[in-house]
Amino acid sequence: MATSLTFTSAGFMQGSTFSSATSANTRYDILSTDATYTRRIYGLSVTSTDAGAQTVKFHLHDGSASFQIFTLNIPLNSGNSTTVASVDAFGSVFGASVFQKQRDANGVPYFNIPAGWKIQMEYNTALLAAEGLYVLVFGETYA
Repeated sequence: MATSLTFTSAGFMQGSTFSSATSANTRYDILSTDATYTRRIYGLSVTSTDAGAQTVKFHLHDGSASFQIFTLNIPLNSGNSTTVASVDAFGSVFGASVFQKQRDANGVPYFNIPAGWKIQMEYNTALLAAEGLYVLVFGETYA
């Protein structure tokens, strides 16, 4: 664990929406490439309005190849009701082998994604017209 805080230049948040207009079993960028700066990721959440559970796969992409890092179940209607929370993919035990290895001086977990890399996600079942998956990735940029 770090013993001091490292300050970054700015926070960021990138959102992605998946619907009947997108295709199942296709990798989509949920955090685009930044060719210049390393970014510190603090969170990745998934909300669903799907009437069924979805299995999603997360990948790291280095600019030429994708590496699957974990698979996660997204319960039906998660984050779209008062009974099922949004899925904390970043804090999930399934993503811990990558996302939970570093902690700042306050004990907050983070993941540094190098310049030129991106995060991708794919889902396994086609979404109907009224269904959607919503992904937020947030963190800070080092400039």
